[in-house]
Amino acid sequence: QMTSNPSSIAQWAALEALNGPQDEVAKMAGEFDRRRRLIVQGLNALPGVSCVMPKGAFYAFANVSGLRGRTWQNAEGRTATLGGSVDVTAFLLEAARVAVVPGLDFGSDAHVRLSYATSDRLIGEGLARMGAAIAALA
Repeated sequence: QMTSNPSSIAQWAALEALNGPQDEVAKMAGEFDRRRRLIVQGLNALPGVSCVMPKGAFYAFANVSGLRGRTWQNAEGRTATLGGSVDVTAFLLEAARVAVVPGLDFGSDAHVRLSYATSDRLIGEGLARMGAAIAALA
């Protein structure tokens, strides 16, 4: 038989985190709200992409169905046609060097999931790369 429990130091740390000053929590919540607005605005500016404002966590769930049927040249030099979220995920990784997660894993093949738990600079750079890759689609 085996049991596991949080260590005593982790229990004291959790108690302090819950009962201690909450200034840093409010500050970080404000940062995530700002990043959320930044990524949603950027995604909505991309042709063929739309995104509603997320209400929790730090992920955006972008609708990429407007890219369906567009074509691109993959690394093997073959023409590939974008279909569902798995195709879009592969395209963005290869053509834009941006990693997203297929929405198929979350119940919608028309969406991809992006994290905004990163810096403004990296969010902006990722959006710019996505924009350039989408602009090159046929």
